[in-house]
Amino acid sequence: MIYGATGFSGAAIARRLREAGVDIILAARNEPRLRELASALESPFRAFDLRDPAAIAGVLADVQVVVHAAGPFVRTAAPMIEACLRSGTHYLDLAGEWPVFALAQRRGAEAAAAGVMLLPGAGFSIAVTDCLLAHAAMRCPDAIGLRMAVALPMVVSRGTFRTTLELTAGRVLVREAGALIAGRVGGLRRTFNFGSGERESIAVSWPDVITAHQTTGIANIETYLEASPPFELLYRSGALAAEMLGEPTVRRALSPLGKLWPERPSVAAQQRAVNAVVVEAIDPWRRVTRFGLHTTDGYGITTTIVQAMVDRVLAGVHRPGFQTPAGMYGPDFVVDLGCAWPYDATVGAITPRTSAMR
Repeated sequence: MIYGATGFSGAAIARRLREAGVDIILAARNEPRLRELASALESPFRAFDLRDPAAIAGVLADVQVVVHAAGPFVRTAAPMIEACLRSGTHYLDLAGEWPVFALAQRRGAEAAAAGVMLLPGAGFSIAVTDCLLAHAAMRCPDAIGLRMAVALPMVVSRGTFRTTLELTAGRVLVREAGALIAGRVGGLRRTFNFGSGERESIAVSWPDVITAHQTTGIANIETYLEASPPFELLYRSGALAAEMLGEPTVRRALSPLGKLWPERPSVAAQQRAVNAVVVEAIDPWRRVTRFGLHTTDGYGITTTIVQAMVDRVLAGVHRPGFQTPAGMYGPDFVVDLGCAWPYDATVGAITPRTSAMR
């Protein structure tokens, strides 16, 4: 079942799985839109909201795996996870908010007892980043710390923008000696090479602060996002307002912006887009080894990743409990799908943009 099938990413996943011959059920709250999509894809549908986990569990009784694509996930993941635990349904989602991963991790023991796999982040975030972190840890077995950075995306849908607004906070998380530590926004900044030389980046609370420790066993994790001047101004202003007024108040104030953002990027923009991820592995002597990965646009690669995971789950390749993408399917998972390519992320190296697409 794809829940949130009427959204941009949900509909793209539904079409991809339908074309691949997967037996799908479409689901969402909006029945008229859902009925229209179901007619176009010639697929069954079920319209329901997420207010009652017990009722949702009944709807999921005959479903092997849910792809949860209805954000913001900090609001919607909890009832769907609860329903999946009750119905014995494996859970995948497209979440990018760290609290969702912390929630899934907390419920991991219950999921293991129920024989249910909880694997949030079955898209660009965090499958791509988790795989590169796992690759770096494998290549540098003596690493004691990892830093991960993501370039600013070239295309952003309304759903992604709204999810980002939900993360507005006055503090930023890092992992030190295995523990989560909250620090000042703007207090950590570094440069990373996303393929065109060094770019300023600022620490943000990516989900990998939660998951990379489990995937790699490494206890010191920092995560960054490329910081253009306009982005950094907005990020710092939002953090300051959140500290002064409270995070819920600021999120409510910013919420109308999500409705003004375009629902979906154009096909042409998606075709032009290239994403970049960098991971630094730090050894006990503070020496740094860099690894870079370019991918196709975040939405295209997400549909590819979700299809591959769904295929594996339906084929019985899954483990109960909370899992991470690379922990479950290996560090080469996204590269083997043909939509991600390593590049030279060392200091001073310049990688032609087109080289990532060869």
